[in-house]
Amino acid sequence: MARCVPSAMFSTEASRYCGITTGVSPSLYTKDSACSRLFASPIPYRSGIIMPTSIAILGASGMVGSSLAAQLLRSQLLEPGDRLQLAGHGSQETEAKLLGTRIDLLDAFDEGRVEVEVVPRLADLNADIVIVAAGVGMSAACTNRRDMGFANRAVFEEIAEQCALHVPNSLFIVVSNPVELAVHILCEKLDRKRVFGMGAQQDSLRFARAVADDLGISRRDLRASVLGEHGQAMVPLWSSVELMAHTPGLLRSLDLLAARSLEIPLQNRVRIVQDEVTQFLRDERVAEAYEATRRALPDVRIFVEPFITAHTMHSTPNATSNAILQCIAAALAGDRRRIHGQVKLEGEFAGLHGTCGVPVTLSREGWHAESLNGLTPLEQDLLHDSAASIREFLSLVLDAEASKDSAISPKVSPASDTQERNRLSSIQPGQQPTSNRSSWQDGSEASSGIAGLGT
Repeated sequence: MARCVPSAMFSTEASRYCGITTGVSPSLYTKDSACSRLFASPIPYRSGIIMPTSIAILGASGMVGSSLAAQLLRSQLLEPGDRLQLAGHGSQETEAKLLGTRIDLLDAFDEGRVEVEVVPRLADLNADIVIVAAGVGMSAACTNRRDMGFANRAVFEEIAEQCALHVPNSLFIVVSNPVELAVHILCEKLDRKRVFGMGAQQDSLRFARAVADDLGISRRDLRASVLGEHGQAMVPLWSSVELMAHTPGLLRSLDLLAARSLEIPLQNRVRIVQDEVTQFLRDERVAEAYEATRRALPDVRIFVEPFITAHTMHSTPNATSNAILQCIAAALAGDRRRIHGQVKLEGEFAGLHGTCGVPVTLSREGWHAESLNGLTPLEQDLLHDSAASIREFLSLVLDAEASKDSAISPKVSPASDTQERNRLSSIQPGQQPTSNRSSWQDGSEASSGIAGLGT
């Protein structure tokens, strides 16, 4: 049965998807008389004293990192005197690129009077919020979660060690993929409550857009949740879809979509559409591939559309940056707006332990798991299956016998390897890449936003 948020809550709830909030103290927000938009004023911090905010982006030279820097400055979430750090990894080439990026950003957004700095080394970080968007990205030699995990493990370990030494009290928003692996490794060195992966938020936004599109409304007019793995085992929750306004016609349409989703198991529906799309892509018939996806239900589209994107452009810097921006807005506001992310649980949600995507609230101090009422027995089973899939993947990567630089493909159990390949049957495994500790910031793409690759 579809649920509806009471009409009195419409403006507050709808605005949460826009990165603004109306249901908090008016002293924290200023309304522009010309356009009636709300803009965040400086947030009191540390015993009522207004402190400058500092945000660092690791991997700022990549497509996602540079796109995020621009969107962040454009959003006006940072105030005059606040600081944006573009973090490098000590190489001269990357530092040169970041220096050029800094000037380009200042030319575009200097009116905001935000300090933009280049930080050549992780040891020089000094940030309240650290965006981890560094790592080896998708390529011809790195086409699935397993390969990305082996390639990025050493990168994540180095980041965890350096951040634990220099900025242990920051909030860490993880973009790099596989996000579950990055979160797990960072939590070994840092407070787990300060480590948050944004993959589930991006998946939830995709699901909300897909449902809204079928209903003929804006994504701002509803909210929806996708939990579990940021990949092929993700769990879109029809029970979580909430409309902002009580419209009988929309409620009936939503109920019909949810009912149709139960006619054939989700996994089977995804496989059918994915097989059709794969054939179109072999012939480079991209428009027909998207059209085949458009005919599917929303919960299938969020699996298959990104698969097409992986074939055509290998990255979704704008969508990924938008999801990160919403997480940053939630952390800065600290107003208990619900978002979604991969975190390391100790039973806080549905009795789950380990890394998994769940609904949370976010503040500068970290995350807090939120309850989600109304999950069906099927959704609960799928969520626990997804959590098991994450555990299996982490075991596959972390327990493999590999050299420090992953120069040789680790020896894994044939049964485990086959299961992982079957789960990603639509994507042919690539050659095991070589990990390079100094390569992550050199324009490498940390996250392409591609479902099924865990990005």
